[in-house]
Amino acid sequence: MKKIKLEKSLKTEFLGMFIIALILSFTLGISLFYLSENLYTEFREEKFLDEREKAKNYLENVVENIEGSRDALPINSFNNTLESRIKVNNLYHLSIADENGSIIFNGGIQNLESRDFLFYDTLDFSGRKHIVFVEGRYQSNDFEKEIIAMLVIILSVLFFIVVFFKLANKRIDYINEISEKVDEISGGNLDTFIDLKGNDELTSLAGNINYMAYSLKERNEYEEKVEMSKRELVTNMSHDLRSPLTSIIGYLNLIKDSKNESRDEIKEYAEVSYNKAMQLKELTERLFEYSKITSEKMIVEKQHIDVNLLINQIKEEYAYIIKFNKLDLKTNIKNEKLEIYADPILMVRLFENLIMNAVKYAKKPGYFLMETDSKEGYVYIRFKNKIKDKFDPEDLDRIFERMYIKDESRQEGKSTGLGLAISKEIVEINGGRIWAETKGNDIIFNLKFLKSK
Repeated sequence: MKKIKLEKSLKTEFLGMFIIALILSFTLGISLFYLSENLYTEFREEKFLDEREKAKNYLENVVENIEGSRDALPINSFNNTLESRIKVNNLYHLSIADENGSIIFNGGIQNLESRDFLFYDTLDFSGRKHIVFVEGRYQSNDFEKEIIAMLVIILSVLFFIVVFFKLANKRIDYINEISEKVDEISGGNLDTFIDLKGNDELTSLAGNINYMAYSLKERNEYEEKVEMSKRELVTNMSHDLRSPLTSIIGYLNLIKDSKNESRDEIKEYAEVSYNKAMQLKELTERLFEYSKITSEKMIVEKQHIDVNLLINQIKEEYAYIIKFNKLDLKTNIKNEKLEIYADPILMVRLFENLIMNAVKYAKKPGYFLMETDSKEGYVYIRFKNKIKDKFDPEDLDRIFERMYIKDESRQEGKSTGLGLAISKEIVEINGGRIWAETKGNDIIFNLKFLKSK
């Protein structure tokens, strides 16, 4: 599974959501503030007009109350009349001046530093003219403005929260989805797959969880396959060990109990027993070699190897054996230096296994071809020979499995079933790949290694 390349971080994504929500809520707050200011201004204007009207009415009432008493009281009782007739309103400052401009009465708000309105009217009392003044300030309530400002702030904050969670809701839902899928995986359902949405840390997390589930599933399948392979190994080993042992014991009993057998017959029994014993020896050696190569403690000492030089050395060493088995040895070596990075001892063992495999199973008389090639940074090594019978696709797919032997080979006692399995392990230990293919009556073992630079 491919590693997800992040184009943006979750931190940046949420920061962007925060900024968007903040800008929108700030815009809303400013809009609400100006709207409330306009509405509040209109409200204040109406209220101020109402206060002006009330102040005028108050002035008229004062004048009417004083003039209504002018015939009932003597002139020297003017001040008493004012005090008794005027109902002082603490919302305004009331003052009365006589015709000389002297203030003869002050009431209501005192020490008025500034005024928003001033109304006056003339008063005729006891044959003298007076002027009545009513002045005051508009009754503004700062608490109302504070309440409005607080409401604007609260609405802006609530709007910010709603917008932010609306923007983040998609990723929050994705977190919940990931959590649910993880619960399914932890419950043993390794086929669970989390859809990849977006391209941030959450997407990367989902991809990693998918990879983890996929890896666990593959590991479980591999372990099941290994366990099955172990059972097959025990079964096959029991069969392969029992068959030669049975023969050895049988022939040794014949030799032990021999009475009328000739010397040649006894020699024949001994020779058969010896061959079966050698077969057992080869089987145990192969099994030991396979166990050693597949062990985690296997020490691999890699170095740069000239493949063409190694092929030529192997050719010289095995030329006689190949010729003795009626095979015509051929090589097709690419005319350039082909180096790979591998363990030379293991590579020699690999080539020996593939040569001996051809010696055992190639159609005789026939040929055995070793060739090398390079392409796109890789070195290719091929071993080719004719075979007696064509391989079924199933047999070709399983040819590198340990202890896998075609029925006729097992019956003939030719194979341990470990040679190609060992070859596959050697190739993979050295970072290469091996596969087999057939063309007509030819079988080809292909090796692929990374070319050293």
